[in-house]
Amino acid sequence: MAQWTVPFHAVDGPRRAPVTRPATKKRRTQWASREDAWWYFHTKSAFARWDERILSDYIDFAIPAAHLGSARVLVFDRHVEYLIYRTLPHTLGARLVHGAPMAVGFIAGTYSVEVRHVGLGMTRRIADPLEWMEGSYLFPMERPLDTARAIGRQIRALARNAEPAVLREAHVV
Repeated sequence: MAQWTVPFHAVDGPRRAPVTRPATKKRRTQWASREDAWWYFHTKSAFARWDERILSDYIDFAIPAAHLGSARVLVFDRHVEYLIYRTLPHTLGARLVHGAPMAVGFIAGTYSVEVRHVGLGMTRRIADPLEWMEGSYLFPMERPLDTARAIGRQIRALARNAEPAVLREAHVV
């Protein structure tokens, strides 16, 4: 995957690109209790839109307590998350000018800043089906059941359009 991505600064200079999430560098990493973590994230606009079951799982598994009743600590390195946001698949468009080597489906969040930043020009040319889901780029966290249904629709549509040999190889039939 490294050949598909490059840091933003290597493409367009050292300025910060719009999809970079600088807040990840400053995100809090420790909470006194599960309740403190719940209220902290519940008051953040991006997390407040999450389905409550997803937010609950996030707190239980991404911010576990080392011991019963102990403080909770974020299990992933926020700097790594920041670095992920600092990459962009800049050669993807050129690689897909003549189409994708496999069927492509795409689900986009209606309020996604990332989709607006990158644009849908190439995606519209290669993705069939293309579907919109109400929400941000985190729509799977906001609408998990609707997302699962949309993924099912995408798989069925891709399977209908695929060649039988491809389906057998992928163990879909």
